Amino acid sequence: MLRSVTIDNKLLNYLVDVINQEFNAGREMTRSKLSNAIWDYEKGAIEQEQDEQE
Repeated sequence: MLRSVTIDNKLLNYLVDVINQEFNAGREMTRSKLSNAIWDYEKGAIEQEQDEQE
């Protein structure tokens, strides 16, 4: 499923780290891995926002 994603600086930095880890390990970056990384970040960002509101 296609959806739009707003990429802020924190997400961009996180994706750079994930991509660098994949390349340093000798693995290629696939759409699936990138999608999973964005999803993982969003889950973490949502959890972090909920913690800050409490």
